[in-house]
Amino acid sequence: MKKVLVAGGSGYIGRYAAKEFKERGYGVRLLVRNPEKIKTAGEHGEPQIHDLVDEIVTGDVTRPETLEGLCKGVDIVFSSLGMTRPDFRHSSFDIDYEGNRRILERALAAGVKKFIYISVFNAEKMMDISNIRAHEQFVEELRNSGIDYTVIRPTGYFSDMGQFINMVNSGFMVLIGDGDKRSNPIHGADLAKICVDAAESPEKEIDAGGPDIYSFREVAELAARIAGRVPVTVPIPLWIGDLLLVFARFINRDIADIIAFALSVSRIDSVAPRKGTRHLEDYFVALASKGSA
Repeated sequence: MKKVLVAGGSGYIGRYAAKEFKERGYGVRLLVRNPEKIKTAGEHGEPQIHDLVDEIVTGDVTRPETLEGLCKGVDIVFSSLGMTRPDFRHSSFDIDYEGNRRILERALAAGVKKFIYISVFNAEKMMDISNIRAHEQFVEELRNSGIDYTVIRPTGYFSDMGQFINMVNSGFMVLIGDGDKRSNPIHGADLAKICVDAAESPEKEIDAGGPDIYSFREVAELAARIAGRVPVTVPIPLWIGDLLLVFARFINRDIADIIAFALSVSRIDSVAPRKGTRHLEDYFVALASKGSA
């Protein structure tokens, strides 16, 4: 039986990937900072996996001493590790680059055969954003390491789109720019299948989106229809967003990255090859029935 280490195991993609690897017969070692988090389903519907995986390692990539022996006996490393929200102590460089680099070092020392990494679709168009640069700096480390690897580039996750249901429920819908840029976000379970397929694939780079393409305005309209509410639309012209970004850079770099990313995807289409079978409309119906994302 092959063994896989899943880093970022308590996150949206990490949970689905761990479940998919296990269901396909892999032994699964999970790296998490807080094992309590995976004892219940995630806030975006991702599965409870505490009792599913074979091993749970409690570790923190910003504390190298907690990573000793992490990759011993492992055949494959899968990492969706990355900063998802500001913590005001660490930067995206600390987690997305340095944290993954520390895992790669241990993978190389332990003789791991393959490393699968989640980066970002259209990254080359957003290199002015520090967390995108951190992702891509690690991708370059991976390419130069000599290990077999696959970099998977999703357009975005259903969990990200869940914020549209939250905005509808709040009574206000924020739209940046004209809301006409298109994307095809993908469900975590569909992306997990692509990730596990990559374990036995020679492909080095895989772009991945979901089956349905929407503009951001269409996503807002879909969320409003499913929630049965008509929110007040708050348009934010791109030039105002640019001003907010200037101020945010003086306050907190991680908040600035969030604003910069929102502005970037509001200026470019992000449509990747359509994969998967799960639809955003069904996801919104499930969220609306719970009242929030």
